[in-house]
Amino acid sequence: MIAALVGLIALLIAWLIASIPVWIGAKVAGGDASIGKAMLATLASMIVFAIIFAIFSAFSVGIGLIAGFIGILAVFKAIFNLGWGGAFLTAVIALIVVIVIGLVLGAIGLAVPFVHGQFMMIHR
Repeated sequence: MIAALVGLIALLIAWLIASIPVWIGAKVAGGDASIGKAMLATLASMIVFAIIFAIFSAFSVGIGLIAGFIGILAVFKAIFNLGWGGAFLTAVIALIVVIVIGLVLGAIGLAVPFVHGQFMMIHR
């Protein structure tokens, strides 16, 4: 029971942290952003992406990725009251923030490198 509670708390913290780049992106893009809306957008966009990707990747993985990305933009557009350009800007800024956070954490030794589709464990 305690392990399940700890796991749930860890999931909520990870969800909050994953929502911060989306919140920053929406703020910069001029959207009606709050951390709560960013958390909703993060969850909704992952669900929408998964559904759209599953449907369209039957034709082609590339088509699935593009259609899924458009689905993410539609979620950002609806939740943050943005146009398509603002939704795209939100996604780009969120990606940049994720990269910067990853580089900073990696520089201080807190990130796990992601190499060739597998997590690479570094032993020193």
